[in-house]
Amino acid sequence: MKTITQEVVDTLVNLMKNVLGERAVNIVLNKLGDSISGRELIFAFADETQKLLGEKGGFSSMRQLGRELAKHLMSKNPKEEWEDILENALYEFGFAKRIEKEKDRAYICSCVFYEILEKNNLNPIGHSVCWAGWGFIEGFVKEMENVKGIQWVERDYEKEKCRFDFIF
Repeated sequence: MKTITQEVVDTLVNLMKNVLGERAVNIVLNKLGDSISGRELIFAFADETQKLLGEKGGFSSMRQLGRELAKHLMSKNPKEEWEDILENALYEFGFAKRIEKEKDRAYICSCVFYEILEKNNLNPIGHSVCWAGWGFIEGFVKEMENVKGIQWVERDYEKEKCRFDFIF
């Protein structure tokens, strides 16, 4: 699995400034300091956002961050490449092995945050970091499949997959 690079972190921070505003993002970043990086930094950023905005505010903000990342990638690439970008971007960013897309659902496979969730006794989608992946898939499939949204259904613990069904 790839690691989450500083370039990816910087991209997400800049997109999050569009969601929360620069001042709120700077408050979160100041609380974190410079002692962590990669997936721990992304998880801690989501955690601090959730503390700052409350559970629902953190969930919705991180979900919007995922949508913004999808929009950003779609705007930079031709429509013919969107399917491949959706499938492989989370791997390229260091977040998960891949996204598997089917006719009416998608799966996030081997998420790098699951170990941290488990260590903190959190269920899948029980933390705002999960909602960023939810928003990422949703951002793409709303444009590609003309769906209204997606909803989390379950986690297959054996296959290490979280399932999201499309809402038409």
